[in-house]
Amino acid sequence: MKKYISYLAVLMLMVSCLGKGRDINFNIVAGTGLYLPEDGSHNDLTKGRPVSFEWGPAMAEDNGYVLYEVLFDKVGGDFSAPVGRVAAQAGGSRNYVSIPAKTLNSFARAAGIASDSEGSLQWSVRASKGIGGVIYPSARQMVLHTMNSMDPLPVSLTLQGSAMEDVTRAVPSQGIDKSGRQEGVFETFGRMQAGGNFQVKDNLGRYYVLNADGTLSASASAVDNSLSGDTRICWLQMDFTAMLWSVRDVEKIEYYAACWADNQATTDRQTMVYQGKGVWKLSDYPNTISDNTAGDSRHRFDMKLADGSTVYLGTEALLGPAYTTDYLRVHFYTPENMKDSFWGVCWNYLPADCGRPLDVILHLNADNEAGSWWHEYQFK
Repeated sequence: MKKYISYLAVLMLMVSCLGKGRDINFNIVAGTGLYLPEDGSHNDLTKGRPVSFEWGPAMAEDNGYVLYEVLFDKVGGDFSAPVGRVAAQAGGSRNYVSIPAKTLNSFARAAGIASDSEGSLQWSVRASKGIGGVIYPSARQMVLHTMNSMDPLPVSLTLQGSAMEDVTRAVPSQGIDKSGRQEGVFETFGRMQAGGNFQVKDNLGRYYVLNADGTLSASASAVDNSLSGDTRICWLQMDFTAMLWSVRDVEKIEYYAACWADNQATTDRQTMVYQGKGVWKLSDYPNTISDNTAGDSRHRFDMKLADGSTVYLGTEALLGPAYTTDYLRVHFYTPENMKDSFWGVCWNYLPADCGRPLDVILHLNADNEAGSWWHEYQFK
């Protein structure tokens, strides 16, 4: 969505720069060459590798900017109602783009290609100035081996067994960097007990096997799964659109607070205590850092993973007159998409709560008011 918004932003900028009585020349001369992938290329999407697309540049009659998007259609289609489209790199301004396997898989399924099957799509390119535009005169075909996926996709998922703290409801993935909810993708946080096992069951009574190679398999009967390694807290993700699973170990989650007052920056970090079933708690926090002359009470959570990476848990929403469920919702951000790791994606307290001691409870599960990642305050 951000890529297509950039189209509009560029167009509005052009319009604002024109004086009265001047018109934008939207005419484009399409390029003639489609370079990559080669016509008839075979692409096994089950490998999870992205596919690179490249084409010859188009030309604007006014020698101005040109934006591109790759169009996908059923073989024989005219691209008037494409099954998928992807903007080029750099907001559509480049004549190339790398498209994830999962995106291509969704286009193939939209074209009627069955799960875990081979079929063909055709692709071409539209060049424009943000509206209208021309489609390249040539098209290429590509053979796709689609990912194995469940049909229908699960809408809810539970984990039960000694390894994953007994019965736990997995959360439909909310995405990262505000990419949005991903249908058929579930996540759960929990303590993985060494030597224990667990069963995965969906809303239709189907069971699943977590295979050692990272793939998922469906089963009509209950199957005990186990993960190797010591007891630790895990972030487990299961993707039923591609029948893949992955796990990352959580080293710790810190409550992070910062303020700018009296011409100086102050920060505070407190390690939260894991309570079980995806819940962390910071008890009896004095909260003195928020009691300052500037009324600056920003705070968030920093999740440190065992692989050395950090995920920031916060929000870009603004606090209104009350702590709403939506305001307290937790979003995940990677360092690459943080505007400022010192100040970024933080919540604030209401002025009356600045300086009040409290308990902070972080819910990375479905058993809470929001039904997803969420947190709450319990003021003393």
